[in-house]
Amino acid sequence: MVCSRCHGPRGRPGRYCHHCHAAYMRNWRLAHPLTEEQRRRDNCRSYTGVYVRRGKLVRQPCRVCGSKIVQAHHRDYNKPLEVEWVCAEHHRAIHRAARGTRVEVK
Repeated sequence: MVCSRCHGPRGRPGRYCHHCHAAYMRNWRLAHPLTEEQRRRDNCRSYTGVYVRRGKLVRQPCRVCGSKIVQAHHRDYNKPLEVEWVCAEHHRAIHRAARGTRVEVK
């Protein structure tokens, strides 16, 4: 597959190669700056990822169903180390409940 922008090899899923995708994202971010809330959440997620890679934060099974494939859920984005490990299905259910929409947890 070739990049639809530079016609070089893509090497990644999507329309663009790594170089063209990075250039696109740099321009997009200039036109779409993050709000303070988005920046705070993004920083929290980044810190969590760093701590997981360094081994200071260890993934646990889903607290609801015990699944090993989990995502980090933060109740408070000011505390990146306070994480609940939940599977994607239960993570969506937590956020639906927070929004007050339909909740169906098996």
